[in-house]
Amino acid sequence: MKLLTRHLWQTIDELITKPIEKLELQARVEMLLRSRRLSLQLQTALERERELREQKSRFVSMVSHEFRNPLNIIYGFIRLLQQRNLSVERQTDFYQRILAAVSRMVALLDDVLILGKSEADGLASNPTELAIEPFCQKLIEEIKFTARTGHTINFNCEDECVTVHMDEALLRHILTNLLSNAIKYSAPNSTIELRLQCKSQTVIFKVEDQGIGIAPADQERLFESFYRASNVGKIPGTGLGLMIVKRAVERHGGTITVKSEINVGTTFTVTLPLDSKIFHLTPEPY
Repeated sequence: MKLLTRHLWQTIDELITKPIEKLELQARVEMLLRSRRLSLQLQTALERERELREQKSRFVSMVSHEFRNPLNIIYGFIRLLQQRNLSVERQTDFYQRILAAVSRMVALLDDVLILGKSEADGLASNPTELAIEPFCQKLIEEIKFTARTGHTINFNCEDECVTVHMDEALLRHILTNLLSNAIKYSAPNSTIELRLQCKSQTVIFKVEDQGIGIAPADQERLFESFYRASNVGKIPGTGLGLMIVKRAVERHGGTITVKSEINVGTTFTVTLPLDSKIFHLTPEPY
């Protein structure tokens, strides 16, 4: 009231003695309200800009750190391989460690590129005819070859699945990320399950592991940018993978859910329409 009085009238006496024109009062009040709205919008924009700067700074720092570790591993093992008295077994072990570090860098680079595309155009989709069962089998073989952690990946096609209409690149990114996470967060030599179900209108993928699990409080924020569960410890990661997976799933017009129990395991369920169309998503800043 004080703010309103200060802008509309010089004194209380002026308010009492001078007649008030209804249209003039309405116009002045509307001007004050408009000014207030613009001020709030400006404050919100400035706060959002500050948050974006902080997020981008975290992103650059985190990605730099994630690249530095495998590069140091590669450099170190290359130096060791220069020794002439190494046994064949030691050389083979060092080469495998180098391959694992390279695979980690490639996966991180894929995440960064996908994230950049999602910010630029909301993840462009290019659905094509895809034989889903052979696609899954081939993908599992590729992941097992690059991971080399001793995990068993079982593939179970529970229905007769022939051909679907989906974006192969986005689907590859979804399943690769989920299977790689299952491997990363479960003990060596444990078993990962990929289950495929083809229904009348949808195809369902389930990735199950026997890993460290995710606490209920963490599950609520699991798909946020840079968020990592509280029990990951020193397991490397950027907190970007699942956020990008969720965007890719939504780009297909699908859904993703998680069910998990600490020290028991985690199951991610991805449901996609059999005939994926192009869904225009508004790019979100990171």
